[in-house]
Amino acid sequence: MGRFISLLTIGLLLTFSLPSCQQVQKPELKGEGPLAVIVPRGTSVPEYHAPLERWRTLHMDALNRGDFTERECVLCHNPKIGCNKCHNYVGAREISQPEASLYWPE
Repeated sequence: MGRFISLLTIGLLLTFSLPSCQQVQKPELKGEGPLAVIVPRGTSVPEYHAPLERWRTLHMDALNRGDFTERECVLCHNPKIGCNKCHNYVGAREISQPEASLYWPE
């Protein structure tokens, strides 16, 4: 009987806690809301970024190979409105380059 009550208690706790779970919006290019990744108008996608979906998953490999550096990334990418929204979402380290403030003032 004690085991039944324990299971019933756990079941009730799960039942009442599940409705409070919400899907978390993921960062999206041209999305809306606080996680929207913003690309300034007129920005073209370089050939080496195409297809964009593949680039998103492999850009870290290119960094690790030394194809480019984070410092070079901030020449074209504003970490605050782009990179770090995705990095925070997946739990990756934020891009923090002092030079970014020169190219992307507040």
